[in-house]
Amino acid sequence: MNRAHANWVIYTTLLVALALHMLPLPFDWRMFRPPWVELTLFYWVLALPHRVGIISSALTGLAVDVIDGSPVGALSLGLVSSTLIVLLNYQRIRQFDVLQQILAVLMLVALARTTERWAHNLVGLPPTGAEYLLPLFSVPILWPLLRPVLRGIRRQWEVT
Repeated sequence: MNRAHANWVIYTTLLVALALHMLPLPFDWRMFRPPWVELTLFYWVLALPHRVGIISSALTGLAVDVIDGSPVGALSLGLVSSTLIVLLNYQRIRQFDVLQQILAVLMLVALARTTERWAHNLVGLPPTGAEYLLPLFSVPILWPLLRPVLRGIRRQWEVT
C-alpha cells in the first residue's frame, strides 16, 4: 500500500477515539471518562514519530476542547507538552516492558491533564480539586489492551 493512502488509518483511529470520548455517561461518572484520545495519540506518536507529532497533537487537543466546550487550547497545550516528551524519548519508551510503558503513559496523561487544569486556572475557571486525575485509574487497564489493537490495525493496513 502506498504510504500516502495510509494516512486515513491514523485519522480514523483518532476519530474513533474522539467518538468514544463523546459517549454519553451519567453525570456522576463523567469524571471517570477514560482518556481514549490521549492514549490513541500517544500510541501513534510512539509508533510513527515521523508522521504524528506536535501539529497532530495540537489539532487533536483543539478538537477535544471544542467537543468539551472548554477554553480552546487548554488540552492542546497539555498534549503538545506531553507529545514533545514522547518525541524526545520515543526510542527509549519503545524498549520499555509493558509495566514501564504503562507508567510512562500514565505520567504523560497526568502531565497533559495537569497542564490543561493549569490553563483552566489561568483563564479563571474555578478549581475542581483533583477530580481531573481520576481518569488516570483506567490507563493501566486500557494501555495493554489498546496498544495491541492499534498495532494490529497498523500492520494490517501497512501504515509506515
